[in-house]
Amino acid sequence: MKGRLAEFWYGENFLEKGYALDPLKLPLTRQVFSSDGLQGCLGVLGDALPDSWGRYLIKRQYKRTLSDLQILMLDASRQRMGALFFSNTLDDAPSDESHNLEWMLQFSDWLNDNSKDFPEHMEYGSSAGGAKPKCLVNTDEQEWIAKFQPGSEPLDMPAIEHGTLRLAHACGIPVPESRLIALPDGKHVILVKRFDRNDKEPLHYLSGHTLCGVLVNDTGQVINDTRSYLILADTLTKLSSQAQVDRCDLFRRIVFNILVNNHDDHVKNHGVIRSSNGQWRLSPAFDLVAGEGGSRDLAMDIGPEGSKASLSNLMQSLDSFGLTKKEATNEIIAMVTNIRDWKNIFENSGVNINTINKIEWAIQDTIDVSGF
Repeated sequence: MKGRLAEFWYGENFLEKGYALDPLKLPLTRQVFSSDGLQGCLGVLGDALPDSWGRYLIKRQYKRTLSDLQILMLDASRQRMGALFFSNTLDDAPSDESHNLEWMLQFSDWLNDNSKDFPEHMEYGSSAGGAKPKCLVNTDEQEWIAKFQPGSEPLDMPAIEHGTLRLAHACGIPVPESRLIALPDGKHVILVKRFDRNDKEPLHYLSGHTLCGVLVNDTGQVINDTRSYLILADTLTKLSSQAQVDRCDLFRRIVFNILVNNHDDHVKNHGVIRSSNGQWRLSPAFDLVAGEGGSRDLAMDIGPEGSKASLSNLMQSLDSFGLTKKEATNEIIAMVTNIRDWKNIFENSGVNINTINKIEWAIQDTIDVSGF
């Protein structure tokens, strides 16, 4: 990798025993692939980079900005999102070190008081996306992502996310298991079970950012307009082993995001998982937060009106999801029916009534679906 120019090729051993890291853009051939940074055909490598929070930690610890390649080579951890790990030599073994709940409490103390010593053994590339504080923990022999309450955020975001995940589950959307834990300082932390693990074995992952072919310049600005559910659905048609099931599930997620006003549904909050048998499927839904932001727009296009978060906009794009108007209408009616029980689900998930009242504006549980 020189400057922004990046080149990649598969080694001979991997050509014999491995698999295509991205079947659509990075097929298992002897070809040399090149890209302007770890994006485009090399986006799968960029998916292993840390999110905004991880980059903040790196800059804080190293007192400077590191290149993407330098970040990937910081350690040989297997704690990154997906199954890739990186090393300067072929002799390095991947590190499986993870934290326990006691370390998580120490991390929480550091979040409340940054003047304390920087926590040891901090990982940087563990999350699928986001700028909020998080760390990895291991409990009950399972790996989880712990997400904390930002100090400047007045709402109990961990509780809201936990409630939203439980609501999505009640609506028939696959989501990771989650737990809500009360911290000694009275705040909450949500533990979200890693869906890119199968009995501790890492599963390969491709983000929606890579699947949609999003490109950014060296200042981080998007230079093409491919952040679209329609493009993502088309990619599922080509990649998923159960394409129609996954396209319909993607449609449900859009309806859900519209109804609960989750506009943090950006391309890095979607992805596909390669299972142990080599088949690709849409990943469980994650980073779902009701009332995330005050806008009624989504982060990705859903129809001819762009990202406008309306069911009428979505209903003009049914061909992308392989649905008839009747099938789509039935999905919407079922979703609205399940959404109407949101207060009970949130309360049973540990969200207090004060927080429930503050996000009530976001939930469209009285929407009229008779016109569909």
